[in-house]
Amino acid sequence: MIRMGMPPYLECSSKGYTRFSAFYAKPKSLNGRSIEEAYQAMKIFEDGSTGLNWRQAKGKRAVNISDCIRAYKKWWKEYVIENNLTDVLKEATGLSDMFGQIGHVCQATVLWEIRKELLGE
Repeated sequence: MIRMGMPPYLECSSKGYTRFSAFYAKPKSLNGRSIEEAYQAMKIFEDGSTGLNWRQAKGKRAVNISDCIRAYKKWWKEYVIENNLTDVLKEATGLSDMFGQIGHVCQATVLWEIRKELLGE
């Protein structure tokens, strides 16, 4: 579990506030794909494989992880703005992801970074 900020925590997963779940968030730039699907599909692995579905790629370390993280954050920023979620994000005292793991990209962490930017912190 990953927690950012202070309680009460807004759960950012498919088991909580689904508008902040990477499986439900679909920015227009992804043409109907979710952030999770696009993120996992863009990973490139040491053997050269890429374009895998989320189940095949999730949890595996990509050789292009920096590019993947930049894209992930960009997609979240787009999604938050497109769906008028900036106020929800700014008003949250804390964000959590019950499935988040340290060392892996996590929507709660990225959304917390975006929140801080919105608040000018």
